[in-house]
Amino acid sequence: MQKGVPSPGSSTHRMRKLRVIVNAVPLATVNTGIGRYLRCLYGALERGYGDRLEIGYFDGKRVGREPPKPPENLAARSRLTDLLWKLPPSVALGVRLARHYQREWAFWRAARGYDVYHEAAFFPFRVPRGVRTVFTVHDLSLLTFPEHHPAERVRYFRMFFFRRLAWVSRFLAVSGFTRDEMVRVLGIDRDRVRVTWNAHEPEVFHPMEAPLPSAVPERYFLFVGTYDPRKNMHVIPKALARSGLDVPLVTAGWTGWSRERMEGVPPIELGYTDDATLAALYTKALALVYPSIYEGFGLPVLEAMACGCPVVTSRLSSLPEVAGEAGIYLDVPSDAEGMARVLSRVAGDAVLRREKGALGLERSREFSWDETARRTFEEFEKSLR
Repeated sequence: MQKGVPSPGSSTHRMRKLRVIVNAVPLATVNTGIGRYLRCLYGALERGYGDRLEIGYFDGKRVGREPPKPPENLAARSRLTDLLWKLPPSVALGVRLARHYQREWAFWRAARGYDVYHEAAFFPFRVPRGVRTVFTVHDLSLLTFPEHHPAERVRYFRMFFFRRLAWVSRFLAVSGFTRDEMVRVLGIDRDRVRVTWNAHEPEVFHPMEAPLPSAVPERYFLFVGTYDPRKNMHVIPKALARSGLDVPLVTAGWTGWSRERMEGVPPIELGYTDDATLAALYTKALALVYPSIYEGFGLPVLEAMACGCPVVTSRLSSLPEVAGEAGIYLDVPSDAEGMARVLSRVAGDAVLRREKGALGLERSREFSWDETARRTFEEFEKSLR
């Protein structure tokens, strides 16, 4: 320790604002997943702890006092991402590594003088001496379901992830399920992991009446998310075909990297939609159908419940932790026949839909970004002890 420099956790350190640098690169992309998490969490941190925090947002090149904004042309950004997924794995890995090393060097220079570094993506960057690292883990699917990810992504992750864990002072997990998996799979001490649940934005996701895209019919089931194979979206068209229902599936979100062959009733694909449209889609759907076999949290489930939308989902991973008694559960999410019976029951039972919608509204109020921000701020402080 240099002479005259206060140590982390000292009384001199606590008299000034806590300086936190966050990797905010996901905020500069399409507003899904990690980007939404960072935007909502840091909005709550600024509101609740702005008098005690000085936040620097790293955008991939430099640090700013304001969060980076997503690209204006979201469709073009989505096409670039799709192109990366279609490259041969070795080429795509080379592109990813070149971008990584460029960003890591820029980050190392930018992080000097900060107290805490918060990472919420694949793994932490290198940091200068004296900067403590807090790492949010959303899920471990790159370890537990590598076959459901692009090959270059898995190789990139494994090149860095395990050795970077040793640099982390405190861990955050977005669900109790994820924390338990971190303890079991990674051998991390449970006391070093704090559960900081995801939440929804009540000002955005609530029952609302708004016009829907012209392609959307009056009655429909909804799926929200990528076509990542572990989300089991490809089973829904098969189930609808076997149900005999004249109710289509509407999908919102990126098509993703799945190469599963689509069989059954073709979905109405809207692609990426803005939040207002998404909230209206949730509100008017017969149900969100989310038969995922693995989720670190399952944010669409919570968003749907906040809009009063019934949720058909699985009992696997974190999903019962989110849906609770509001969920309509599939016994075997990959079984098209079983799903067909559940969808038929939901489509024909308005009382069931109202009851589950009301339970979902009540359940959604238990998740709060302000509470997540409180827990996160406490972990920033603990990392300095």
